[in-house]
Amino acid sequence: MTEKKQTAELPGYEKKSFLLYYNGGEIWFEHLECMHGREDTVLKKLDLDSRTFLKPSSTSFLCFVFFDTAVTDNIILAVKNILLGSNKHFTKIAFCGLDKRDQRKFKRALSDQGFGAAFFDGLEDAKRWLLP
Repeated sequence: MTEKKQTAELPGYEKKSFLLYYNGGEIWFEHLECMHGREDTVLKKLDLDSRTFLKPSSTSFLCFVFFDTAVTDNIILAVKNILLGSNKHFTKIAFCGLDKRDQRKFKRALSDQGFGAAFFDGLEDAKRWLLP
């Protein structure tokens, strides 16, 4: 099986990240789930999608969705570099689908950065926290 076919067969590969209008505001949902152990695919999708959510006119509320994706140190570093390496100011960032170990890693990587970050088991709770 070729590399391209294996990547295309991953459920998360085809799932589009999107902007959701919610409770009078907008939330960008960065869908990186169902990519299992495919770090290269996650990093590629994150890089491509960041071109949209880093635009000055884009929302400052983000939700990263990681269900069924193995989150590596390189993925955490990429998220950190994208968020902190841009001129964009973020208000709140939610993370869904992370285990306790990965939550601690993200907390350490993003501590004291001027935006709120929280971790959730479900998207509904994340939406309510981002835009109450």
